[in-house]
Amino acid sequence: MQKVFFLADSFGNQIITRNSIKLFLDKLSSASNKEIILDFNDIFFISRSCADEYIKWKIISSSKKNIIEINMNNEVRMMFKLVSLQYKRNLSLSA
Repeated sequence: MQKVFFLADSFGNQIITRNSIKLFLDKLSSASNKEIILDFNDIFFISRSCADEYIKWKIISSSKKNIIEINMNNEVRMMFKLVSLQYKRNLSLSA
């Protein structure tokens, strides 16, 4: 069964503190749903530290939950891309 989470309900239009995203991700981790839809509608900004927390959580949770992101604007998408590239770069340097 899937569950939709409207991020603006929890964060307003900005996701800016590492602590707030950690608390939210703990809530998602404890959800019994195997498929989670994260609706980014009305989220206009995510800080680099929050994007980092989210990507780490998504990597860990990917084997347990199917995470679907919808309605993500370009600024948020670019922050995720920037952080993801950092992870890829660090992996290639350690290999």
